[in-house]
Amino acid sequence: MPYATVEDFTDFLDPDPVPPNAARLLANASRKLDQLLIGAIYTTDSDGLPTDPELVEVFREAVCLQAQYIAGLGDETGANANVSQLQVGNQRMIRALSLVGSGTSRVSPEMLTLLQTEGLVPVYPLVWG
Repeated sequence: MPYATVEDFTDFLDPDPVPPNAARLLANASRKLDQLLIGAIYTTDSDGLPTDPELVEVFREAVCLQAQYIAGLGDETGANANVSQLQVGNQRMIRALSLVGSGTSRVSPEMLTLLQTEGLVPVYPLVWG
C-alpha cells in the first residue's frame, strides 16, 4: 500500500504537473522505501502503515521525493540505470559493464537525506583514536 496518494503527490509537485503514471510511481516508491527500512521498528496499524503522525508525514514526503526522482529520470524500471552514453540520432547506446561505481542510482538522494536526518537510516560515525 503506497504511503502517499496521487492527491498528496499533486500537492507536493504543485505547480508542476502530475505524471499520468503517478499511482504506479507512488507504489514503486513505497516499495523502495520499504526496502530501505528493512529492520526498522515502528508501530503500525492493521494495514502495515505507521501510526505515528510525524512518521506518516516523513514517509509521505519520502515517497513523493522518490516518485519525483524516478519520473525525472524517465526510467521507471531501471532498465537504463547502467547506460553511460546515449545518442538519439542513429540510436547509439553504450552500457557500463556493471552498476558498481557507475550508473544512475535508483534511490533519490533527497529521499535518502530525509531518511538520514530523521534518523530512519542510521549513519554510524567512525571514531578514530
